[in-house]
Amino acid sequence: MLAYLKFVGRLFKARFLNQRIPLIAILCVTNKCNLKCWYCYGEHPYRNNSLEFTKEELAGIITGLHDMGVQIVQLQGGEPLLRNDLKELVLQIKKQGMICDLVTNGVLIPERIETVRLLDTICISLDGPQELTDKNRGPGIFVRAVEGITCACAQNLPVRLSAVLTKATKKSDIDWLIHFAEDKGVLVNFSPFFQFKPQFSSSRAEDFNIDEPQLRDLLHYIAGRKRGKAPIQFTAASYEAAAAWPFPFSGGKRREEILDAAYVKLKGKCRHGDLVVFIDSDGSVYPCCNFWGEAKLNIRKQGIKKAILGVERDGCESCYIPAYIDRNSFFNGQPGVWLNYLNQGISRLRLKKFRKVKTNAK
Repeated sequence: MLAYLKFVGRLFKARFLNQRIPLIAILCVTNKCNLKCWYCYGEHPYRNNSLEFTKEELAGIITGLHDMGVQIVQLQGGEPLLRNDLKELVLQIKKQGMICDLVTNGVLIPERIETVRLLDTICISLDGPQELTDKNRGPGIFVRAVEGITCACAQNLPVRLSAVLTKATKKSDIDWLIHFAEDKGVLVNFSPFFQFKPQFSSSRAEDFNIDEPQLRDLLHYIAGRKRGKAPIQFTAASYEAAAAWPFPFSGGKRREEILDAAYVKLKGKCRHGDLVVFIDSDGSVYPCCNFWGEAKLNIRKQGIKKAILGVERDGCESCYIPAYIDRNSFFNGQPGVWLNYLNQGISRLRLKKFRKVKTNAK
């Protein structure tokens, strides 16, 4: 709890003094993965055969992030649990007083539980019921992912699920995930997949690419379920803002000067690059995933501080990714978003206490 209060304090300081302080660092510790999900940016051509960080390099990066004021480190991949040294990296992050989050496909959680139980939070990929998840991620992955989710919940960890919306996603799949999240006592979020040029040409993408009317309809539906108190991580307003994106979804991001003023007011100013930094597995630095392949700075060349403080959005002020909209709304002090996370924090504490009592009773 103290770490989160410190995060909020640093946020107020950054906003009051109008400073660029990287509060959240998304650190890709590997580009390798044990799955081949058809839509994953892990196969982006700019990441192919990249020279990955050594343990010593990552240790130096983590220390550098701490010294710059980072409060939350989110470990991503590829699949981060493939790294045998991940436990040591998590311990370093925690020792330096930062919050450690992990994004994983969940498959390796049971065998890497000693590392997982050290985390502060964890995000596990699950697109829906078995047929949909296995269609997107590979045969048999649903069962293994659910086993991983169950294992993580047994550690009394705050768990959230991440589902990708595709052409195959139906409203009944969204309902299934919400029911599953309720049953497990976890949160769930929904996002469209990022637009990127895949490493290998494939007809599969055409089979799964969601069209705009379907995507807008699903986003409105998710917003409605959130208003109905479903355990969805992001606010209804964030999903409505995503559904109201005034451009084709294939665009990805837009510069400030071409945005409608009403939409800017609805979504709020983007803070990525100022308060959030993305460090890819080859050292490239981005404000977010929308800039994949457009890196101008690399911590191996410019050093960690110069690369992070030099990252720019090149005039971009908006996109339709609900996670980014929600995060920026939080940074911009929108009351509804703050209340949403406060309520989730209270619910998390109650659930943690309940699980502890239940465990002790056994």
